[in-house]
Amino acid sequence: MKDLALPSQFFLLVFALSLFVSSCGGPAEYVLIGSARAAGTDGTVQVEEIEGGNHMVTLTLDHLPPPARLADGMTSYVVWLTQDGQQPAKAGALDYDEDARTGHMIATTPLTRFTLRITAEENRDVTTPSDLTVAEQVVGGEN
Repeated sequence: MKDLALPSQFFLLVFALSLFVSSCGGPAEYVLIGSARAAGTDGTVQVEEIEGGNHMVTLTLDHLPPPARLADGMTSYVVWLTQDGQQPAKAGALDYDEDARTGHMIATTPLTRFTLRITAEENRDVTTPSDLTVAEQVVGGEN
């Protein structure tokens, strides 16, 4: 009977360690819900620490309407990161697939807590965000 206790204790120890390791590290994930302008839009933001203290931000959106449906002249979506009290910084343009109604982007940032905002824009080269926000999420800190 004593011989059976050792393997079961070992199994429990390995199981507990695997739970501990799987809960450490890895990307933090946040839910994105579309604004009133893009009510059916949803998606996720994943943030993972990478080399040099930077963070890789992976953004995926589904059910995203064509930008032109939000306002005349809109052709693309741009992603902005804003740290408390600072001006928005352009993270990049969303890769938008109009047929699939999906958007995807990967960016890096040194920021650990920020507001991620996606706006419809006249072109990908804008330097300030429009008021046409399709989704917004605070990232970092408490999930």
